[in-house]
Amino acid sequence: MKKVVKQMNERDYNYDEPFLDLVDEILDESEGKHVQTVLNESFEKMLSQVNTEIEHVEKEMELNSLCRVGCAHCCYFPIIVTRLEVKFMLSYINQLPDERKQAIKNQVEQYLDTQVSALKKAGQLDFRNDQDFKRKYKELHLPCVFLNQETNKCMAYEVRPIPCRTYVNYVDADVCGNELLPKEPISYEFMHRYYVEGMDEVIQEILEVVEDKELGIAYPDDALDVNYLPFLLQEELGRFN
Repeated sequence: MKKVVKQMNERDYNYDEPFLDLVDEILDESEGKHVQTVLNESFEKMLSQVNTEIEHVEKEMELNSLCRVGCAHCCYFPIIVTRLEVKFMLSYINQLPDERKQAIKNQVEQYLDTQVSALKKAGQLDFRNDQDFKRKYKELHLPCVFLNQETNKCMAYEVRPIPCRTYVNYVDADVCGNELLPKEPISYEFMHRYYVEGMDEVIQEILEVVEDKELGIAYPDDALDVNYLPFLLQEELGRFN
C-alpha cells in the first residue's frame, strides 16, 4: 500500500481537465432548460465525476475497494458540508418522485426528533480547532441523517456529499467494524477542490442570467457557511416542498 501511495503522489495527471470538460458539456446542454434544472443536474454530475476519477485511479493502480452495499460503518463519521451544498441537496431531492421525496423528508424529521441528545453533544465538537473531533463524533454512534438503518443504505445516494465518496477501504474489510477510527491509507479528499471549482464555473455562468436570490441561494456566502450536515439540514428543512 505504501508503494501505491507513493505512485499516487508522483502521478502526473491533470485533475482539472475532466471537471472543466464537464462544465462545458453541462453548459452546452443547458439551452432550453430551467436554470434550477441545470443546477440540479450540475450538482449531481460534478459529484458523480469525483467517483469517476477515483475509479480511474483504482484501475491505474490496480486497487480493489472492499466497500460493499449494506456496509455503513463510514456513515457514522461526521459529515461537514456547506450551506450551499445542503440547499442543492434539497433542491435535487425535491425533484424526485413524490413517494421517495416524502420518505426522505420523513426520515429527516424523525432523525431530528429522536437524535436530540446526540446532536446536542455533536454540536459541541469543534471541527475547526479540535484535532480529535472525528474520534469524539464516532463515539456518539450518531448515524448520518440520510442513513436508512433498516437497510443500511443511503436515501440520498446520488447527491451524497464528498466526504461520503472519498473514504474508501482497500486494506481489510473488518477494520471498519473493529476500529473506532481506522487510519486512511489513501485519501481522496483532494478531489473536493476540483468539484468546487467546477460548480463555481457553472454557478457563475448562471448568475449572468439570474440573481442568486431567485435560486434561493446567497453566493458566495452560502459556500462559506460550513457546519455538520444535520444542523444545516435542520435549518433548511423548510425547503422541502
